[in-house]
Amino acid sequence: MHWLTLKLKNVGNEPLSGLGVQLHSMDDYSIAVAGEGNYVASLPPDEEAYIPFRVSADLSARVYASVQGWLGDERFEWESPGVMIVVGDPAAELVSVFALTQPYPSPGEELRCEAQVRGLRTGGDLRLEFWAQQPRGAFEELATLDNLQVEAGGESSYTTTITPEQEGEYVVHAYLYDAERRIGHATDRVYVGEVERSPLEWPELPPAA
Repeated sequence: MHWLTLKLKNVGNEPLSGLGVQLHSMDDYSIAVAGEGNYVASLPPDEEAYIPFRVSADLSARVYASVQGWLGDERFEWESPGVMIVVGDPAAELVSVFALTQPYPSPGEELRCEAQVRGLRTGGDLRLEFWAQQPRGAFEELATLDNLQVEAGGESSYTTTITPEQEGEYVVHAYLYDAERRIGHATDRVYVGEVERSPLEWPELPPAA
């Protein structure tokens, strides 16, 4: 187990109180957070709190914090952006993967998936794999890209396509390897087909003239 310390600062003009603070991993396979969170009784304006969390960390991954508490008499919730925690000395970082499509594409419509890889140092035997979890069915391999060349400090984009045949939610996975060691994982979700919406979600039309 390891320790990660979260620095929480009140940048507002009013005191915060009754803060429930949690740390979340965006990839539990790589970094897992132990425990259910921590409590901060009060945090005056412009003051900081340092909150330790126990984690198991095998590979680099992103984490984010969530806070629930009181601002005066009002309840509030807040989440931080994801922050990359680097474990070891990886050659590259898998920044993101996206399914590039219009909302709710139809079955049979080809979708393009794009992954962004950032180089962290020279060297490495980099391989990128794309997979898709279908709504009903197998975990399907889409493509494997070998011998990626990414300069240290640079970024490169890699793409593949998928033609979904089922309606429902597809989950696109990208895995980055250095030789046989997995060093990155990212996902994106896309819903294929029409979605039934509540009448409350439809825009209100103006009255007839």
